[in-house]
Amino acid sequence: MFLSPLVGYVASAALNNLIHVHFGQRGVAVIGPTCHLIAYIVIALHPPYPVLVLVFILAGFGNGLLDAGWNAHVGNLANANEVLGFLHGFYGLGAVLSPLIATAMITRADLTWYSFYYVMVSVCASTCVPCSKADFGASLR
Repeated sequence: MFLSPLVGYVASAALNNLIHVHFGQRGVAVIGPTCHLIAYIVIALHPPYPVLVLVFILAGFGNGLLDAGWNAHVGNLANANEVLGFLHGFYGLGAVLSPLIATAMITRADLTWYSFYYVMVSVCASTCVPCSKADFGASLR
């Protein structure tokens, strides 16, 4: 299961240009969080193991789209090095804090492992609207 997001990430690398050409920057900014949202909703419903493997592929696909899309977008902004540093720094902060929050929810609050995905669904849902409304300039579709 831990390698299934890699499959989605590699698939997004293969399809990223095609998606960008057909749907533009906004399309990438909407498809990525939508992949996350669908995956997290399914995980929060505590499906059987084979379904988890498949939805983690979908989450990995969203990760790959967003990673490439935001890096390309931010790389074209003024002071790109500094802004990319902040982008990657906050990504790292989330990578450090998320397991700590999930562990605390499971061990201290005595919640089930999939209850962390309720938090993930709410956070992801809150990013879908801003991503769909973001102004990407001339390459907007």
